[in-house]
Amino acid sequence: MKMSSNREGRKIPLPIIGGNNKNVKAWYILMKNWLKMEKVTDDEEKFQFILAGTVEEATQIVSDKYVEANRILNLEECRDILLERYHLNEDERFRELKTLLIMPNESVREFNDRYLDYYCQLSTDNKAKLSVYDYENSIRSRTDIYEKVAYEEAKTIEAACKIAKKVERIKLGSRSVQKGRKFNNNNIQNNYPFISRYRSNQNF
Repeated sequence: MKMSSNREGRKIPLPIIGGNNKNVKAWYILMKNWLKMEKVTDDEEKFQFILAGTVEEATQIVSDKYVEANRILNLEECRDILLERYHLNEDERFRELKTLLIMPNESVREFNDRYLDYYCQLSTDNKAKLSVYDYENSIRSRTDIYEKVAYEEAKTIEAACKIAKKVERIKLGSRSVQKGRKFNNNNIQNNYPFISRYRSNQNF
C-alpha cells in the first residue's frame, strides 16, 4: 500500500496529531468529522488520510503498528495506539485548555465535548485557575455565539458551555425554518404563477 496521501482538492484542513499537539481525543473527533464531511468512505483511502494527519513521532507510531499488523488500521485503532503512547500530565492538560480554540469545521457541541473532557480531568486547584473568560476566548471566532455567552455572564464553565450549545441549536433550527420558507416560496412561484402575481400586486 502506498503510505502517503494527496491533500490537494480538499476544502477543510486535515487535522494533525504529533509534535506539540498530543491531544489524541480532540484529533480523533476532528478526524472522524473530517472524513465524514469530505465523504471518504474507502477504508484504504481513510487510512492514507489518517496517516497524512500524523507528524513526527505520531507517524512512526502508526506506521510501526501498520507494519506489525500487516493490514490497514481504522481510525479507532490509530486513536487507541496513540493514547497508549501519549499521556498528558496535569500541567500539559491545563496548558492545552488555556490555548484551546474551536476549529472552523467543528460544532460547538463537539468542541464542548473535548473541552469538558480535559477540564474534568484537572485537579480542583487547576480548575480554579480557569475561568469562563478562558472558555469564551476559545469560541471567540464564533462571534454571535461568543457575544451571547458573554452577555449571559455565566458563573461556571459548565454553564457557559450549555448556553453556547443552546444558542447553536437555536441558530440551526432557525436556518432550517428559513430554508423551508424559501423552498415554499420558490415552489409557489414556479408552480402557481397566479398566486405569485397576486402577492406581488398586494405587496406581500
